[in-house]
Amino acid sequence: MPEPPSMRFIREHVRAKRYRLTRHATIVRLERGITIAALEQALLTGEIIERDPDDQPYPSCLVLGWLISGDPLHVVCSRGNLEPALRIVTLYEPEDALWESDYKTRKVRK
Repeated sequence: MPEPPSMRFIREHVRAKRYRLTRHATIVRLERGITIAALEQALLTGEIIERDPDDQPYPSCLVLGWLISGDPLHVVCSRGNLEPALRIVTLYEPEDALWESDYKTRKVRK
């Protein structure tokens, strides 16, 4: 079973355009008007804030990146067995109600 992707792995694959978006990620990206260039920039400058080695079907990580507008963008990436190995599972702008102001820390539910 592969490990969740590292930022080095993500950056190398994004720079080489060796990644794929799942159908879900493509739909979400289009609905939110996020360009491929904006997504790539967020991944190239982002940081991993969570890892989920038990995620199915592949281990994943949550990357925090930033859009040119200054808004945060969360991108779930996984590392599959087939090339291109970098899979972008979903992306979303995190909700203030669920995340602390750093967008790295989930708020504790009361």
